[in-house]
Amino acid sequence: MSVVRYESAGHVATITMDRAAGKNALNNQLCDELRAAWLRFRDSDDRAAVLASADDAYFSVGADVKDLPANMWHAVPGLSVELDKPVIAATSGWVVGGGFVLVQMADMCVASETTRFLYPEAKIGTTAGGISSLMARMPHKIAMEFLLAGNELTAARAYEVGFVNRLTAPGQHIVAAQELAATIAANAPLVVQALKRLSHEAMPKGPLEGVASVRRILDQISASEDLQEGVQAFKEKRKPSFTGR
Repeated sequence: MSVVRYESAGHVATITMDRAAGKNALNNQLCDELRAAWLRFRDSDDRAAVLASADDAYFSVGADVKDLPANMWHAVPGLSVELDKPVIAATSGWVVGGGFVLVQMADMCVASETTRFLYPEAKIGTTAGGISSLMARMPHKIAMEFLLAGNELTAARAYEVGFVNRLTAPGQHIVAAQELAATIAANAPLVVQALKRLSHEAMPKGPLEGVASVRRILDQISASEDLQEGVQAFKEKRKPSFTGR
C-alpha cells in the first residue's frame, strides 16, 4: 500500500505523507516514495508543491528506528532530486528529527498553531549531521539552543524568529499553504525558478548538501545502462557500446 499521495490542481502539487501506522516515521518505503514524488514534481507541469501529513496530530516523528532507511536523504526536498520549483511544508502536531529536516530544507513553512518542532539527537546520543544546514535557515543562537538543548520549539516561537512564514488556526495549515502555492504558481515560472536557483546558490551550504551534490552525480552513474554495458562487455571481452544513458 502506498504511503505517499500526489495530487495536482491548478499547477500546485500536494504531496501527502500517509503512513498512519508509524506516524509518518521515515522508513525505506516512505523515503523511496517521497523521492518518487519529488521526481514527478520536477518533471511535471506543477509549479509549486505543498508537503503535508494526512494526520493533523503529526507531520513526521522522524527516522523509523525499527526500519532505518538506507537513504533517508532521498526523502528531503532538493537533496536527491534537484528542484528549481518551490516547496512549502504544511505542518501540524509533532515535527521531530528527520521530519524537521524535511521542513528545514523546504523553501517555506506554513504551520498550524499546534505544530511542535523537536530535534532530540543531543538527548539521544547520536547525530547524522544533516541538521547543520539549519544554520543558514534560522538565527544562529536560536538554532544552537534548539540543537544543543534539544528542547521543543513552538510554532509561535518558530514564526517569531522567521523559520515559519505563516501561522494558522488548527486544521487550516494545508489550505493556507495551498493558497500560498497558488499565488506563486500564478507568477512567471521561469522567474520563480531562476530566483529560487540563484537564492540557493547564494545560501551557505551544510555538509549534507555538499555530500548530496556529489551523490546525485555518482548515483546516476551507478544506476546507468552504460555501467551495465561496461561490465557485460568486460565479461565478454569485447568493446562496450555506450549510449550515455
